[in-house]
Amino acid sequence: AAAAEVFGRAGAKPWLELARETPGDGVAPHPGAAALTEAEARLALLVGGGASNQEAAAKLFLSVKTVEARLTRIYQKLDVRSRAQLATALRGG
Repeated sequence: AAAAEVFGRAGAKPWLELARETPGDGVAPHPGAAALTEAEARLALLVGGGASNQEAAAKLFLSVKTVEARLTRIYQKLDVRSRAQLATALRGG
C-alpha cells in the first residue's frame, strides 16, 4: 500500500499497477517461502498464477533470461519441479 502511494505521487503508472496487483501477504504458505527474496516472491506469485515467462518478464521489467534464472532458484528453494507444483506450494499444498 505504501509503495502504491509513492508510485502514484510520482506518476509511475506501470509500477503503481504492479504494486496494486502484488498481494501484501507474500507466499508464506510454503515453509521454504521465507528463503525467497522479495523479487523471487513477486515472480513466484506471477508464474504460480499462470503467467508465462514472457508475461512475467514484461510485467516485472526483466529479461526472459532473468526470469528463467530466478525461476530455477525459486524451484530449488521450494523443492518443486514444475509450474503446477509451484502453484500448489504457493497455495500451501
